[in-house]
Amino acid sequence: MLGAYLDDSGSHSTSDIVITAGVAGTEWRLESLEKFWRKELAQPLESLKPSLKRFHMAECQDSRGEFERWTRTETDYLCHRLGTVIIDSGVMAYGMACSRKDWDELVTGDIRAVWGDPEGMCITNCFTKLIAWAQQFTFDPEMRFVFDNRTKEVERRARAVFDAFQRRIEKPRLAEISFGSSQKNLHLQAADMVAWEFYQYANDILANGFVDAKRPQYRRLASNMLWFGQIATRQSIQRIMDYARK
Repeated sequence: MLGAYLDDSGSHSTSDIVITAGVAGTEWRLESLEKFWRKELAQPLESLKPSLKRFHMAECQDSRGEFERWTRTETDYLCHRLGTVIIDSGVMAYGMACSRKDWDELVTGDIRAVWGDPEGMCITNCFTKLIAWAQQFTFDPEMRFVFDNRTKEVERRARAVFDAFQRRIEKPRLAEISFGSSQKNLHLQAADMVAWEFYQYANDILANGFVDAKRPQYRRLASNMLWFGQIATRQSIQRIMDYARK
C-alpha cells in the first residue's frame, strides 16, 4: 500500500506562511526509510551521542530538548545523515505553502466557504498532488494518508477532503486516513524535516520573491529526490480569485 505522511509548519497565528508537507512512497521504500531512520536515532553521530527518543527538527536546530548542548556542527551532521536516509529510501516529497495574510484578505465570502482557510487549502492541494503522483508513477491499488496530530477543526477538514476524494477516485483506492504522533511514527519525523526545510524556503520567497534556496540542506534534498513544492503568493491567489469570479 502507498503511504503519504504529512506535517504542518507555520500553523501558529503569527506565522506569515502556512505549510503542509511530507513524504510519500511505496511500502518497501517507506520500510527502508523507517529502518535506517531508527538506526540513526539509536546511534546518533555513530554512537557519539546518547540514543534519541524522537527527532524534531525545530528542537534540533535550536539545540533544545534532547539536543541540549549539541553544537551546530553536531546538529547539522545529524540532519545531513537523516537527509541521506530520506534520499536513499527513494520516497518522494511534496509541500504546499500559502501566504496567510494574503489568503485571508483576498479569499472571502462564498469562495472561502468552499476553499476554506490557508491550512485547509494546503491540505486539499496535498491530496490533489499526491494522488496525481500515485497515478502517474506507481501501480499500487491502495493509498493511506497519515497526518501529524492536528486541532479538531483541521482534522475535521482533512477528513472531509479525504471523504470527497475517496468517493471520486477509483485508483488508487483511498483506504484510510489517520492522525498520529511523531513520537511513535518515524515517517512523520521525516515529514517534519521536509516541512521545516520547505517552511524556511517559503518564507524567503515571501520576503524576496522567487529566489534560490539559501539552505544547502534544502537544495540537497530537492536536487536528489522527486520533490514538488508550490507556494500561493498574493499574485497567484489573486489570479485564482479572478478566475473563480469569472
